[in-house]
Amino acid sequence: MTDLLGRPAVLLLTAGNVADVTMAGPLMDAAGRVRCLIADKGYDANALRRRLHAEGADVVIPGRSNRKVPIDYDQVRYKGRWRI
Repeated sequence: MTDLLGRPAVLLLTAGNVADVTMAGPLMDAAGRVRCLIADKGYDANALRRRLHAEGADVVIPGRSNRKVPIDYDQVRYKGRWRI
């Protein structure tokens, strides 16, 4: 996880076979309040989206292709994901 300027703020390492979304909660707990989360499709989970909305954070995560209802997200802001 980085700050707005792309500087590392939180780093948690896992084994290579651990799904990205399983670390979203611990990352957010370590980071504290976030205003916006920009992440790739590996973080597309309803529970994570609900948590972020409940905390008042903007969610910029595209939906996976197998979703029945497409997810709208800010494609311009998503291009800032390259910082990671």
